[in-house]
Amino acid sequence: MGIITESALGAELKAGNLRRVYFLYGEEDFLVKTYADRIIAAAVPEDARDMNFVKYSKAPKSDELSDYLDNMPFFADYKCVLIEDLDADALDNAEHKAYLSIIGNVPDTSVLIIALKNIVIEPKKVKAKMKKLMAACEDAGCVCEFKRLTAAKLADMTARKFARAGCSISHENAAFLAEECGGSLTVLQTEIEKLCAYRQSGEITREDIEKLVPRRVDSNIYNLAKELFAGRTGNALHILDDLFVQRTEPFMILAALSGHFTDLYRAKLGQLAKKSSADTAKAFGYYGRAFVMDGAYRSVKNLSAGYLGDCVEILYKANRLMNSTRSDRRILIERAITEIAALNKK
Repeated sequence: MGIITESALGAELKAGNLRRVYFLYGEEDFLVKTYADRIIAAAVPEDARDMNFVKYSKAPKSDELSDYLDNMPFFADYKCVLIEDLDADALDNAEHKAYLSIIGNVPDTSVLIIALKNIVIEPKKVKAKMKKLMAACEDAGCVCEFKRLTAAKLADMTARKFARAGCSISHENAAFLAEECGGSLTVLQTEIEKLCAYRQSGEITREDIEKLVPRRVDSNIYNLAKELFAGRTGNALHILDDLFVQRTEPFMILAALSGHFTDLYRAKLGQLAKKSSADTAKAFGYYGRAFVMDGAYRSVKNLSAGYLGDCVEILYKANRLMNSTRSDRRILIERAITEIAALNKK
């Protein structure tokens, strides 16, 4: 009973060992869903689920939950209940108390899974009712947190998924694909399936990725910033032109650009303070987006805090003008880019 790691949970399920209660949560909702599905598969065969498995998208009434868990399974070893996104703090006191009692008394013939896919829990900000519910699950079964994977782990996982599908990919291109998917395993899985269907066998190339995987606005902004740092203003303006050709809203472009430079500035401050990227992400409230700070740390090694601060100030002024004047929005963004480019020359 207690807190368990992802690898330990995987080993238990592989060995066929089931607990009565599982509480799954964390930054990586894809893994939350994956392990919930694995527990269900281990508890109830697919052909027996009509009578022995039920899923709730929100908390059911406590008496309904209790009745289902207490009933004996029908031609199966277990009955199984999955509750997605149970908001303990939304329960009234009587229901909350009843839930704690149910969790502590799940019979040996049932398995209860609480899986938070869309509810984010910040460790230092867990409210009282959720904290008590998690503690009850820890005592009766286990609690498992699924943290966002590092860029290196994402690249390794991507390469393994392609290999299992009969394709190959270089580590560099695997990392590029993961970054294009925003570090999301849900999006990444979809794009891997698409690329494998396209290539069928052999190596997945950078050209394949650029051809088939939609470019996100923030990915274009990342490349735009790289061109600016390298002094290639023309290339940066060409990327901006592509965004306008795609009819991307000017407000969205400037918001993404401002957000990216703010991430970089914070990363530089963290480096100067000799803090890890994880510590900096936590300090600035990047819960669920720590991978953003990982990337920012890699990008700012040769950039000064003063330069990045000036960039942020230029973009702040552009934002203020865009919201307070009728000036051409495209011109405002182009001017901001050329002003940032001029900082390099200085």
